[in-house]
Amino acid sequence: MSVATVEAAMKPWWELARQYGEPRTVLHSASRTSVPREQHEAYAFNIAGGKVLRESGVRDGSGQSWALTIRVVEYIEPVTLTVRYALDFWSLAKWRTADHDTLAVIEALYDSVVRAEAQNPTISAPAERVGRGPAAYYDVTDVV
Repeated sequence: MSVATVEAAMKPWWELARQYGEPRTVLHSASRTSVPREQHEAYAFNIAGGKVLRESGVRDGSGQSWALTIRVVEYIEPVTLTVRYALDFWSLAKWRTADHDTLAVIEALYDSVVRAEAQNPTISAPAERVGRGPAAYYDVTDVV
């Protein structure tokens, strides 16, 4: 089965969200979240220590650090101690994390966010990297 066949078979995230429920925002740099502020450190710790399943990223000008990362992470939810899946978006200017108990919802959301970032970057990027798809924009990506 080719990659194009797999992509065509994937439902958009909003269809999956209608079927399985909306992702919840657990961390956000500028907005309210679905979890109390006093729990943010516990969520951030568990997500940072979770298992990275997919990742796209842009290195900064030095090439040594990340200017932007978008990851799918399997982690243990700190309140219920259940396995959940997070879409973790982090850049120098902002961060936000959404999670769900259904991996397919987060993977479809990841694909959408990675493609949207490549088309309309939220960070400064050389013109030759912008608008040519994920492979041209990201230094590391698994979205084709």
